[in-house]
Parts: sequence; C-alpha cells; structure tokens
Amino acid sequence: MLKESKVLIENFDKFFLRKYKWRYHLMIVNNHYFHCYSFFLQAYREKEKLLHSYDLLEIPHKEGLYKQVLTDLKNHTQLWIEYRDTDHLVHPGSDIVHDLSHGHYGSTKYHANSNGNQR
Repeated sequence: MLKESKVLIENFDKFFLRKYKWRYHLMIVNNHYFHCYSFFLQAYREKEKLLHSYDLLEIPHKEGLYKQVLTDLKNHTQLWIEYRDTDHLVHPGSDIVHDLSHGHYGSTKYHANSNGNQR
C-alpha cells in the first residue's frame, strides 16, 4: 500500500467515529487551481444545518497515484463518495448575505458589479 493511502486511511479512521444519529460521506475535489486532489470526510448531525468537514489528504495531480489511492480507499470503506471539480463550480442561486449557521452574524458586504449595484 502506498504511503499516501496509509495516511488517508489513518485520517479516515481518526475522524469516522460512527456516532449515533450522524451521517457521513466522502468528498473528493479535483482542484485545478492548486493542481491537486483533496479528500474530505463530511459529517452531518441529525437535524442540524452545520456541516463538519475533515481534511483527510491532498495529493498532486498524478493520475496513477490518484487511481491507486482511490482504489485503496474503496477497499477500506463503502461510504458514498461525492466527486467535485473546480472547473464546474455552481453558484448557489443567490448571494448569501445573512447566514446565522456559518458565522455571518451581520450583513455581508459584496463588491459592486459593473453597473454599480452590490452583488
């Protein structure tokens, strides 16, 4: 097993606590901005909006390394995996200016767009 796979599995086991009334899934991000693949464990507590995201591993854009690490991860767990790619970012629909769940306790200011309106 590769060193990267061992680190990933060790971090996964550290954060995957199998708590009662919690949901878990894995997320892999193909990050074109930093030329890497990032692995995260996402955890949701029942009836809470707050998402807990744990960084598990970051590896460079090397297809062979990525495929082997992914194979080792799939052999270790059967959790659902969500794949994201920074080339296909999705706008949430409207700008969030007031979000009590994520620390935005006041109104958030945005830069003005080309026609002078705030975004």
